[in-house]
Amino acid sequence: MSAVLVDDAVALAGGRALAYREWGEPAGTPVLLLHGIPGSRAWCPDPEATAAAGVRLVTFDRPGYGGSDPSERVDVGDLVGDVEILLDARGIDRVGIVGFSGGGPFAAALAHGLPQRVRALALVNAPGPLEEVEGGVEALRGRQGATARVAPRDPAKAHRAVLRFAEAFLSDPVSYLRFQDGPDADVVGDPAVRAALEEEIRVAWSRSVDGYARDLVARWRPWGFRLAEVVVPTTVFRGAHDRHNEADARAFAERIPGARLVVWPDAGHYGIVPRFGEVLAAVT
Repeated sequence: MSAVLVDDAVALAGGRALAYREWGEPAGTPVLLLHGIPGSRAWCPDPEATAAAGVRLVTFDRPGYGGSDPSERVDVGDLVGDVEILLDARGIDRVGIVGFSGGGPFAAALAHGLPQRVRALALVNAPGPLEEVEGGVEALRGRQGATARVAPRDPAKAHRAVLRFAEAFLSDPVSYLRFQDGPDADVVGDPAVRAALEEEIRVAWSRSVDGYARDLVARWRPWGFRLAEVVVPTTVFRGAHDRHNEADARAFAERIPGARLVVWPDAGHYGIVPRFGEVLAAVT
């Protein structure tokens, strides 16, 4: 039940490849999971819960991560065309979408860009658009804050700045992960969960850190749509002990029409792992 069903790639326009995996039930309800920043197709929060929910989960490497070739993407909406090709290639008409952490902006962009194909949207501990989140820019401090301020007017310069920072992790990707005591200690203390997270980042940065740099630049730039323009049924999940994203969750819940906010009182950033069945239920 926990094995990967498919590990392959689809051909995109221009000859690029987009690498993906499928988990769960082959004939199950399709759900697309957007990984964090950084992240990769190698992570499923709970494979057994996926199968038990009767879900066919599709994960994929955004361009520039793992097995997916890089692209010149600048904005969160640049991913829409690639995902439409992936869905067509896998014979998926309508899909639920889950955006975890830094995958949230791209999940929202897909819901906005493909409303006829997205059944429902779940955003889990995800950052919102800086211009719609109270104190969004101010919450980014140090190197990230300085680069985020550059990204809207000079994305190429911001991209180069993130590359300079991240390239040091290519030789030891796992060193990027900082497992500390705190609200996620019980979750990441599980050897299977920790191994899965380590594998995810090894795959993510197996070739380059370009995807990571482009993800951050896109997340910091204007998204090209307002949250009020997302019209699919949306559930916003947040771990009450997540160190970030409280204002973001509030913005999503208040600005996306009809959105529902669910706060997990005893969870941190990785609260999605023990509650993945609940998240899947929200989009199926």
